[in-house]
Amino acid sequence: MAVAPVNKFLSVAVPVTPGTQKIYEVPTGTSAILLYAQVSNVGIGQSYPTVTLIHRRETRSTGITRDIRIIKDIEIPPNDAAILIDGRLVLEKTATTLDRLFIEGVQTGIGTITGVDYSPYSGIATITTMNPHGFSVNEDISMVGIAFTCSSNAGITTTIFPDPQQSNIVESIVDVVGTSKTFTSVIGGTGVLNVDHFYNPSPHTFVKAINNSTITGGNHEHVFKGAGISTSVGALVLGGDYAHTFVSAAPSCVQVQSGGSGTLSPVYADYTPSSGNLKLSFASNPGLANGSQISVATTSIKFTCAMDGHDTVHAYPRVGDPINGLTNVAISGAAGTAFNINVGAAATTGHTVSAATYTPTTGEMVLTIPAGYNINRAIQSKTAEAGSGPTTYNHSTGVLTVKLTGHGLAIGDKIRFDDEALTFTCSKDNNVGQHKYPRATDPESNKWVYITEVPDVNHFKVSISPAGSEGQYTHTFVSCASNGMKVGSDSCRIGDNSLLFSCAMDNPANYSHTYTGGTATNAVNVTSGGQNGQQKSPNGATYNPITGILTLTFGSAHSMSTGNTITLDNNSLTFTCDKDNHATSHTYPRTTDPASGATLAVTVTSTTAFTIDVGTSPTSIHSYPRSRDPYYQKSIGIGATTTTTVSVFVGKTPTKYYNPSSAYYNADTGDMDLTLGTNYTLTGQTLKTPTGASYAPATGLIDFTLNSHGLVLGDRIRIQDRSLAFTCALDNRRTEHLYPRSTDPYSGKWLDVIPLTVNTFRVNVGVSPNTSTHYFQSALANCISVQGDSMKLANSGFVFTCAMDGNATEHAYPRYSDPYHNVSVGIGTTTSNSVTVHVGKSPSGGMVGPLQMEFIGSILENNTT
Repeated sequence: MAVAPVNKFLSVAVPVTPGTQKIYEVPTGTSAILLYAQVSNVGIGQSYPTVTLIHRRETRSTGITRDIRIIKDIEIPPNDAAILIDGRLVLEKTATTLDRLFIEGVQTGIGTITGVDYSPYSGIATITTMNPHGFSVNEDISMVGIAFTCSSNAGITTTIFPDPQQSNIVESIVDVVGTSKTFTSVIGGTGVLNVDHFYNPSPHTFVKAINNSTITGGNHEHVFKGAGISTSVGALVLGGDYAHTFVSAAPSCVQVQSGGSGTLSPVYADYTPSSGNLKLSFASNPGLANGSQISVATTSIKFTCAMDGHDTVHAYPRVGDPINGLTNVAISGAAGTAFNINVGAAATTGHTVSAATYTPTTGEMVLTIPAGYNINRAIQSKTAEAGSGPTTYNHSTGVLTVKLTGHGLAIGDKIRFDDEALTFTCSKDNNVGQHKYPRATDPESNKWVYITEVPDVNHFKVSISPAGSEGQYTHTFVSCASNGMKVGSDSCRIGDNSLLFSCAMDNPANYSHTYTGGTATNAVNVTSGGQNGQQKSPNGATYNPITGILTLTFGSAHSMSTGNTITLDNNSLTFTCDKDNHATSHTYPRTTDPASGATLAVTVTSTTAFTIDVGTSPTSIHSYPRSRDPYYQKSIGIGATTTTTVSVFVGKTPTKYYNPSSAYYNADTGDMDLTLGTNYTLTGQTLKTPTGASYAPATGLIDFTLNSHGLVLGDRIRIQDRSLAFTCALDNRRTEHLYPRSTDPYSGKWLDVIPLTVNTFRVNVGVSPNTSTHYFQSALANCISVQGDSMKLANSGFVFTCAMDGNATEHAYPRYSDPYHNVSVGIGTTTSNSVTVHVGKSPSGGMVGPLQMEFIGSILENNTT
């Protein structure tokens, strides 16, 4: 039987590669002594690299490691060497301890690898770097952390090259030294198997997420975006010209005052808000002639109303309504079993919002509108009462019965309580402590609730949240804060998507612009039409950053026609913008703007003005209320008012935090999957299929046709790679091309939507050097994803290691330089316990540099088995 040698000497000789690399790990059943270690500077020219030798000890039961730097950042002069160990360093591998040696080199000339094309037959690798590599032919180099997926007999596996570490020689370069980003090197073939290898961006391994690393909700500053980009004309709608649906009428609620006698019980009622006509129908002929007079009992006839989507029941006539309490209401249109009365019209009026403020923590929005608006009933402050027949709360059903002597309220009226206005004791603690409601976190905080029942003139009922499984105890009313209850005023509606806000969650980049340039002499160059070859001098300009439309005005007739084309001189138009409160001036178009050098088509709006499309500003505008907002197409109770402002409660948007237990980042797609657990309340993407598309390569704008798309400002979409088929005039439409390609700048990214019509919308996918006409051919089913909710990733909140340095060091993301640092990210796909967000692709997949250092060490291993 062979016996393993007790002692074994070995040498470790490797190039020192960029970053941190493992050079030795104690084998199982062995202890070892590092007898000698040296690093030599073998670089060409005058280089002064530094090196650090690290002894890493791991506690095997916990995986916790501790790094001991044997020597740190020792500089190695040209053609010299540094002795790192000249003695004995004992290394162990036991049941509790594992020792490893790492070396960390810092040198000049390090580049990031972004692509590798490897031939297993020839063994030649063609390497692409992010920046010019600076290598010459026959130069020694070292590479590290290149990830390949390879097909072998064992299946698809991912390997990191080179393993073991080695140096290589540059065989050839593309272009010339100084500009070349591509070189070739012989790294060795795969033998007779000829196993294909496919380059992958560097794999990332999740380490941890900091507390509260994932942030959702809207507790961020909102800024109303008026000043020429708002759609808020008539946004606030007052009045009640909405369809009413009859629910019921109280028996004998109609008292005949003249022309007959007795009481009547309507079986149906039909109200026309525009005229105020109420048609009352009865089971039999009431026997009244036109001109007879009646009265209608207060809150005796119930309707629902389209103002709130028929969600709640309202009882009429209310106290304050035109016919309430009258005994001389004349009838008309008497015929058969019905007659008419006029109860007052409910006209609808629209009011333009010129300013708005929204406070996410309270849910309150204050709208500024012109003076002179009409409200029938103003908000009142009242105090709920105790005493005989006091205010009570049913913890099981959530019904709150409020005592308010002579309240005069009806079913469908609204109330709300100031936070902590109601004080109760509870049998859970034997009624010792006093508890105040609603708390700021309760659903009813600051929210209007509807009266559902009126038992008598001193009591009414509203439905609030039940106490829940842990609160099923008797609650006893103590008191209400003075004037802590607000009794309903009129209601209003806010037009769909009529209010535009920017939000700090997006780190907003969309700002209003003001032209300050005076007359821009000869800034416009006419390139077609009757004025071809002429130059024009605009004396005014208005820019809409959402639509990208620039309106140019002139002191005299411009003589242009719609369809004529122009170019703009660079930096000829001067604007200020509210990003810096209009403190500084900026000239446009800049050389980086889409309009720079572009031929732009004119749309004439008057003899002295026309518009051109110069491209949108980065959009961070959201329109409200959206279909997913709680008060979309719903009535809203009006709170405090002034002569020019109206306050409404539109819902709180508090911040909520999640702590992912794991994360997986796919550098190839830019998507990151976050495991949140099964109790998250976030919505994911929806899928749509466009029926048409029109792409303008000069501006990068693509207009999609998708009937009833339902998209609004603030929405974002993502286009599936290779899902849109186009032909183009460049090859006379002979071949179809699929977009977006994975290399296109907007591949995989969420794109801001600009709705054009109910059936069309626009996004910017980037300009194309191929400016020939593109013709849409087809789209894959469900190729457009509409993002769900948004979230923010805490800065440096996610820690990963990366194969670029052998997973030796930890890196926190998002960094300041990352595309989604301090901005919101849209949620894509979801599972029962995870969500996916797009954080940007990373083509990086290894590092390369000139060979500057080589390590050699002598080790004595002792067999302990």
